[in-house]
Amino acid sequence: MDKYGIFIKDADLTNYNTYGIHTSSKYLIKVNSIDNLVKLIKYLKNENIKYYILGKGSNVILPDTKSDGVIISLELLNEIKIDGNIAYADAGVVLSSFIMMLINNNLGGLESLCGIPGTLGGALYGNAGVKDVCIYDYLVNILVIRDNKLISLEKKDILYSYRDTEFKRNNDIIVGASFKLEENNKEEMLNIVKENRLKRQKSQPFEYKNAGSVFKNPENDYAGRLIEMAGLKGYSVNDAEVSEKHANFIINKGMATSIDIRTLIAHIQKEVYNKFEVELELEQIVIDW
Repeated sequence: MDKYGIFIKDADLTNYNTYGIHTSSKYLIKVNSIDNLVKLIKYLKNENIKYYILGKGSNVILPDTKSDGVIISLELLNEIKIDGNIAYADAGVVLSSFIMMLINNNLGGLESLCGIPGTLGGALYGNAGVKDVCIYDYLVNILVIRDNKLISLEKKDILYSYRDTEFKRNNDIIVGASFKLEENNKEEMLNIVKENRLKRQKSQPFEYKNAGSVFKNPENDYAGRLIEMAGLKGYSVNDAEVSEKHANFIINKGMATSIDIRTLIAHIQKEVYNKFEVELELEQIVIDW
């Protein structure tokens, strides 16, 4: 399978998930082109081999068990093309790197999202965003693999909502997207990026491995506030702990397992519901091979 890209057998996936969960896979393939990705998916389906697409491994909770299938990494799909105020990027491009290139070309709109971890593909999969801006606000179309073919989906034909998209429920594989941006002042945008970075450093636990916000914010409220009011800051299951800095983050103090994190999530949901009758909905994606 090395004809599709870089092929690794018995791959350690500890550094392929931002929680740092110690897990592995029978095979890992870093595909080196969209064309080879299409061919690989077709081959795996024909051979009835299980596979899972992985970006930077943020916003996901991998299992502790070893995958007996194929993990497909998109990190080598990292082309960016800019033509006027239209920008295209492959799904494997790191989101912040893409936004910084837009800023350097005086293209604005997405600068508030700079600092959100992960790849463009992951951001599109989960409709990443901040308070007033989401990745879909400036979207033109998304290139996906559907039924072994590359097709382009216009924004109007894609179902999406707050931190959710149809891609969580279908078999499409996101491989790239185009955006229509606004001409803006580079220095002003860099200042926004700097201010947001400082805010995140003060309020989020970057000093520990984590996968970003655990829960979606309930309507007219904040998940972090509810978790804190439930007295759960610092609550832990082994090395999985509710961050003292931001209650909507679970941190890995060292050797947290997937089971530890999932158990802690269930406890948080139970306690918040018991105290406030609010059902916290996961923003992170739980993976089972």
